[in-house]
Amino acid sequence: MTAPSSHATRTQASDRLAGIIGANGWFSIVSGTALLAGAVVLDGWFDLPAWVIAVVGGALIPYGAMLRRAARGEPLDRRMAWSATVGDGGWVVGASVLLAVPNTMSAAGKWTLGFVSLAVLNFAILQLRELRRSGDQVPGT
Repeated sequence: MTAPSSHATRTQASDRLAGIIGANGWFSIVSGTALLAGAVVLDGWFDLPAWVIAVVGGALIPYGAMLRRAARGEPLDRRMAWSATVGDGGWVVGASVLLAVPNTMSAAGKWTLGFVSLAVLNFAILQLRELRRSGDQVPGT
């Protein structure tokens, strides 16, 4: 029996990456739908204007759809995978700033944003791991 080729390993890593990006897409679509549909109710929970919640939700839905489409692509669009990973990192940094600044939102809103940001951070880490496993280098290095 021969050892698996690097091509097979790349395909497996690419399949895992597509699965992670697809799950990230579903998470974004479901989260965006909940925010958009419940903006008027959630404004009290987050202590933010309903329109801000609706805008975030409205942006997450097409973003999630774009991730789902990318995850189904053959071959997987590596630039899109890197963009999603960097975008997730940007979300976590932005959320961290909001969490650190006093009086930006309610305590319940901050807890919710913190938990969501942990999920987003997890997606970013998993995506980065699979990009590196498949032989991709960090752009610009």
